[in-house]
Amino acid sequence: METTLSFTDAMAGISDELYAQAMARMSDKRCQLLGVPGLHANARTSMAFEVKLGPGGLANLSVKRYCSGFTLDCSAWIEAPVPGTLIAGHIHSSDGGGAEFTELQPGQRVRFTLKTNLWARTTLSLHLRTTPALPEGTVLKVCMDINY
Repeated sequence: METTLSFTDAMAGISDELYAQAMARMSDKRCQLLGVPGLHANARTSMAFEVKLGPGGLANLSVKRYCSGFTLDCSAWIEAPVPGTLIAGHIHSSDGGGAEFTELQPGQRVRFTLKTNLWARTTLSLHLRTTPALPEGTVLKVCMDINY
């Protein structure tokens, strides 16, 4: 997966995809899924984005997007440019779900669920810390497979 997307751009892309999926389902009279908690469309997507580390090998990112009430079942992994780097942090949704991880090795998968709001925007947050602390400006690549 090649990418130069930021976290904000990647989340904008997935929220647009979720919204289009919800609108298509609403227009199909046989498929009235809106209003059902934990909405699933039996669809899948993948995305990748870059995270630029700040001082001390830290990154704190957050974005607020409308995601149409879908529940996202995710599998994610992080690629780091320095072998032996360990990654700790968490990803969370303001509507529930997410994961916390410590001593994650590059390429190791983390599975989690992110819930989104049907009526309002959802805040998605990602916090990362590298050990040893990689220099400021180092870029990590986060890849995600998402079922929704």
